[in-house]
Amino acid sequence: MLKNCFFRTDSRYLIYGDFLYESGSRAMEAILRKAPEVTAVFAASDEMAIGALSIVTKHGMNVPEDISIMGYDDLRLARMVNPPLTTVRQPLYDIGMIASEKLIGMIETGEPAKSQICTHSIVERQTVRAIT
Repeated sequence: MLKNCFFRTDSRYLIYGDFLYESGSRAMEAILRKAPEVTAVFAASDEMAIGALSIVTKHGMNVPEDISIMGYDDLRLARMVNPPLTTVRQPLYDIGMIASEKLIGMIETGEPAKSQICTHSIVERQTVRAIT
């Protein structure tokens, strides 16, 4: 379960990427060099999380027993990797529909659009270990 999560702010644990698989692979290599004690990774995209998953597997680590990995997007690919990736599902269709409606409204009225938050959800699969 993801209910009892604790986060530490330490620059060794923060690696920037470009949301792509290769970036996640490079970032995971850097994390394993800088902070081999890390037990969980949250990637800003599923592609980066899958890149990280490939690296930890290459290093002989087991997911989620040795390290938990979580992505963001809920791409179809997240269900296809082994183990299936725990991720944050964002409602991409709804976001696109709302954005286009707001843009059309701005064009028609000349008024700025109000910000709106769409509901996201965590999709628990098999890459995050329960904290007991």
